[in-house]
Order: sequence, then structure tokens, then C-alpha cells
Amino acid sequence: MEKKGIISDRCELNRQIKADNALLRELRGQVKKLAQTVKNTLPALAEAMENLRKNLLLFCYQLGYLRKGKERLNTSLNTLRPALTQYNQLAKDIRDKTKERRILLTEKKALSAVHVFRHRELAAKIAALTEDLEELRSEKNLLLASLAYTEEDAADKFPKDIAAMEQSLKRLEEQEQKYSAELDAALNEYAGLREQAQGFDPVQLYKTKQAIRPGKEQEAENRAQQVYGEKYSPLLMFDSKKAISRMLHEDMERQAVRRMMRQAHKEQQTFQKKKSEQER
Repeated sequence: MEKKGIISDRCELNRQIKADNALLRELRGQVKKLAQTVKNTLPALAEAMENLRKNLLLFCYQLGYLRKGKERLNTSLNTLRPALTQYNQLAKDIRDKTKERRILLTEKKALSAVHVFRHRELAAKIAALTEDLEELRSEKNLLLASLAYTEEDAADKFPKDIAAMEQSLKRLEEQEQKYSAELDAALNEYAGLREQAQGFDPVQLYKTKQAIRPGKEQEAENRAQQVYGEKYSPLLMFDSKKAISRMLHEDMERQAVRRMMRQAHKEQQTFQKKKSEQER
């Protein structure tokens, strides 16, 4: 099954879902704790926001991992479903033509030698059916070889494997819905923290968050590596960071802070100029 590029080990999928759910419970508990904690100082608020962002990053990574698994399964199913239809049709054609050939052979064998023209007609039909059967069997064997099945196990395993993949896909879709809901809940909590941030200096808050962000992102990477082991993907983590940045509109925040810093700098220059003129 691995030759077909699919997730075939249901035990492995079960283990991964169990690990995902354990991480989900952990993150849910952290989000709840962050929501209940009083953030009445700028450092405490910055710490809470970056901790929640770290959790958002892990939620996003989990969703990305699930969606890649769904994509692989859908790709395989899009190949195997029509292949099963083709296989069943080939098998039916082979059965039908084998039966027809057998009937004609029986008729030819029982036919008197005096019926020369009928013998020739039957012989031609039998030869055509024999050629058709060879082509059909060759096509079926090529199909099975491309899918890593043997003639002996195809009829039984082919539909079972598709059913197993469909069940795995259903479980991944259920997991995706669950994690999407948790991501939305965490985003709402982050929006609440932003409301609290209205009472603080936005430039200083931004700088404080930026100072602790690399450490929080490293914590998220380490936790994902623990959960996913050899299947951990740095590229998926990179994509998750970009996705969270978009969700939190961090480019807009950065640009707004830069405008405020430029404005503050301009005002400071104006003040210094006026002060210098007054002193003269």
C-alpha cells in the first residue's frame, strides 16, 4: 500500500490521532488558563499574548498536518476508485468472454464435421475471443501491477483498502472540524487580549512582544517535534507561522507601530528644534 503513496497503517493513524488529541487538550487548557489570568501590566499582557500566539501556531500546524493527510488520501482515492471500477469491468468482460468462448468450444466439439462453414465460423469467433481475452488479461495485469496488487489478493483487498482509506479520511475530517473550532476559540481569546491592550502604549507593547516571540516560537517548534517525531515538517511550521501572521494582521500592526514611531521621532525633532530656538 505504501507504493501507492497512501497512509495505509491504521494503527499509525490511531496513534497520531491519540497524540493530536492529547496536544489539543493541553492547548485547550492553556487557552482557558490564559483567558482567566488578570493581565494588568504590560509585561504580563505581552507574555499572555505571545503564549496564546504560540498555541495558535500549534493549532495551525495541527490543521496543516491533517489537511496534508486528507490531501494524500483524496489523491489516492481519486486514483483507486476509478481503478476499482475499471478492474471490476475488466473482470466482468473476462468472465463474459470466457463463458462465451466455452459455449462456442462446446458447440464446435459437438458439431458434425460435415458442417464445414459453421466450423469455420465458430473457429473464427473462438480465435477472436481468445485474442480479446489475452488483451483483457494483459490490461488487468498492468492495472494491478501499477497499484501493487497481485491477481490473488486484488478482488478481496482492493475494495477493503478503499473502504479503510475512506474511514481514515472521515476520521481526519472529524479531527479537522474539532481543531478548527479550537483555533477559532483561541483567536477570539486573542481578540479579547487586544481589547485589553488598548490601555497600554502600543509601541512598547509591540517591542516587548517582539523580544519574547523567538523563544515562544521555539517552544512551539519543540512541542510539535515531540508530538510528530520523524514526521515533523519544518516547512509546515514555516507555513503555519505565515498563516498565523495573516490571521492576526501582524503586517498591519507592524506598519502602524512604525508610523507611530516615525511620528514620535518627528515630534521629538520638532520639539528639540523649538527648544533650541528658544534657548537662542
